[in-house]
Amino acid sequence: MIKSYCYIFIYNIIQLLALLLLWPVLVILALSPKYRSRVADRLGINLPKLHKNRGIPRIWIHALSLGEAASSRPLLAAIKQHIPQSEIIFSCTTKGGNQYAEGLTGMIDHLVPFPFDIYWIVKKFINHLAPDLFILIETDFWPNVLWQMQVRNIPTLLANGRISDASFKNYQLASFLFGPLFNTFTFLSMQVKSDAMRMISLGVSQEKVIYCGNLKYDMEPFANGRILQAAKRADFNLPAHGLILVAGSTHKGEEEIIIRAFCDLSPKYPLALVIAPRDIHRGEEIEVLIKKNGLNSTRRSLRSSRHETILVLDTLGELAQVYTLADLAFVGGSLVAEGGHNPIEPAILGKTVIFGPHMEDFIEISQSLLQQDAAGLVTEDTFTSVCDNLLADQDQRGMMGDRAAELVNENQGAANRYIKIIKKIIHHAQQEAN
Repeated sequence: MIKSYCYIFIYNIIQLLALLLLWPVLVILALSPKYRSRVADRLGINLPKLHKNRGIPRIWIHALSLGEAASSRPLLAAIKQHIPQSEIIFSCTTKGGNQYAEGLTGMIDHLVPFPFDIYWIVKKFINHLAPDLFILIETDFWPNVLWQMQVRNIPTLLANGRISDASFKNYQLASFLFGPLFNTFTFLSMQVKSDAMRMISLGVSQEKVIYCGNLKYDMEPFANGRILQAAKRADFNLPAHGLILVAGSTHKGEEEIIIRAFCDLSPKYPLALVIAPRDIHRGEEIEVLIKKNGLNSTRRSLRSSRHETILVLDTLGELAQVYTLADLAFVGGSLVAEGGHNPIEPAILGKTVIFGPHMEDFIEISQSLLQQDAAGLVTEDTFTSVCDNLLADQDQRGMMGDRAAELVNENQGAANRYIKIIKKIIHHAQQEAN
């Protein structure tokens, strides 16, 4: 504990000096359109003080962004099913995550902002929210938040934790900082066993590190907060017949590869293309790129009634629904070094999935899919040829999709294992309180 006090004291001194030196830049950023609307919330202005009901456990669940918020959904559903008397507070850091969380009606009781990691702000949030348990989904470690939980004896659980290769190298270089930080958790449950061993190697107590499996396998198909219904082509102004290639969660540098492949493949197949950029604000940029290749497209955000063979899906919450239309689904962030995105979203629908070599954030899932011949690996050079082979072979696509859905089904159950841990933590906390 003395070591933790020294660590947090040094952290706050450095933070204070940085605020004093950089305040003009921070003020400019705070007033910019991107951050202006959320700064006051994260400072705790107008933060409601929630009435505390004795005997009802209050669980604060935090997710960094949309991806982590989506990962939390199976856990939220399981808590409501198995601990129905609980009160759920939910927070996200990003705007996209908050928009997703707004659709979690019936699963969360209060949607709140996440505080800036400044001592007095964090203190105010915890005083007002008064959680009995804090659950962090995957990542977003903040020293003041975790330390304040520890000194107040509020149990903390890292759920679906992950450590990328790059992050692990950084943690190793500063293990004298990250070891005490991770040791503030009551329990840390990692997505894969290798990451559990990494935590222990960083100096985390072995008794704290557990393995519950990957919550992402428990994800049910959802769109805009509701149980997914199969889409109709007409809903998205897509051709009534032919094949559909869906490129989901794409990043800059990938669209060029996808569009070139479409130019090569469209004369050979009756083919439509949907490009769903991870950053929906890139829709116009992608449309310009499509026009440079002599092609026409529509943007979903413009709600055009035009029918084109290329759709830019620059809206939130509709990718899962469009995946239901896919004959072939490419998972983006994987041809460029972005760590990849979740291949389970199309796999759970029994779709034929392909992705690039950069799947570091989903390494266990992607490797399992490849080992079971339930997905295809592509590079910039092989993207067109792999798509060509799969589009030409309906039976192969069907078998890959079936194996993908089967793999997801076999690995489900993490949410129920988390429930056992959460019940244990809450029971222990209630005993200590009494």
